[in-house]
Amino acid sequence: MLTNETNITIVRGKKAWYKLLFPFVCFCIALVILWDGYEVLNTKSDVSTIEVILGWPFAAMLFIILGTVFGMVRDYHFDFKNRRYKIVKRVGIIGFGSWKRFQNLEYVSVFENPETNFEINLWYDSNKHFFIDSCFDSKAAIKRATHLAKQLDIEFHNGMTNQQFVVGDISTAFISKEKTKVDAYFTQGNRPFWHTVIAGACFTLSFVILYMVFLEIELLNQRLRSIVNSIELLVMLMATGVRFSMVNDYLFDLENNQFRIIHNIGPIKWGKWRQLAQLDYISVYQKIEGQFQINLWYNTNKRINISGSNDFANALAIGEKLAKKLEIDLLDASDPHNSKWVEMA
Repeated sequence: MLTNETNITIVRGKKAWYKLLFPFVCFCIALVILWDGYEVLNTKSDVSTIEVILGWPFAAMLFIILGTVFGMVRDYHFDFKNRRYKIVKRVGIIGFGSWKRFQNLEYVSVFENPETNFEINLWYDSNKHFFIDSCFDSKAAIKRATHLAKQLDIEFHNGMTNQQFVVGDISTAFISKEKTKVDAYFTQGNRPFWHTVIAGACFTLSFVILYMVFLEIELLNQRLRSIVNSIELLVMLMATGVRFSMVNDYLFDLENNQFRIIHNIGPIKWGKWRQLAQLDYISVYQKIEGQFQINLWYNTNKRINISGSNDFANALAIGEKLAKKLEIDLLDASDPHNSKWVEMA
């Protein structure tokens, strides 16, 4: 939803109701833990205040953090007069954010990710972007994106057709390919909800074990074997949490011959630009029986694993979409002894 308040345009974020179930459960558990600590403090005389403070609030804080991370939405505030923006990270009615400068708002885009969800992104300062929302239906995504582009007075890019438009009050004008500003961008999409739950549980247990390890080091220095075992379990849980939560975005700045892989774990993002001499082709490769990888080959002999699928037809369809978007060839390498180029419509 988009509103205007004192010449500041606000794009309000939202989440589907089912994505709020996990944070709701986390906040409920935190309340139960705090209430239990309160009752213990008032009913048992052999429990010290320090033990209660170190125990129950710490455990509750872990669930509050999880609920905040997975329940957070983002509102985008744009002050065009002063050329600045603010991302307000909000949980319910509680939010925070600070103003930052921008040079130019570029366009709003809709891209289909490998999970066939349609992502809406707002691009600024050439190759930076905000994730706005995702939709299951392309028409709904395009409708919201064009409305946003019209309100912000910027262009709209349809990533499914690689076409760019100026959105007016009455009609939409097509922009020729030579004048478009869009760079190639695609993402692995969102993790399945059950992946998010597993990752959240692993990270929560990791924090609990870390807390217990610190207590053992402080109080029971002789229990080194127990501490070492706890650290091993901590590393395994953290690695599992990262495995089930990380999503990669791929951004290509073709004008400057560079690309960037953006790694995302919840609100944490990182990645650096790499040089790109040339894009070669997309390949669909069968790693093991029944598992297919979609790879992007570049700079002659380097590759990026973009996505994967257990179904060959689906993997080939994803590869064809990516090849068309990047305007390169598609290689069917599912049979290593009989690789063949795929003719695309």
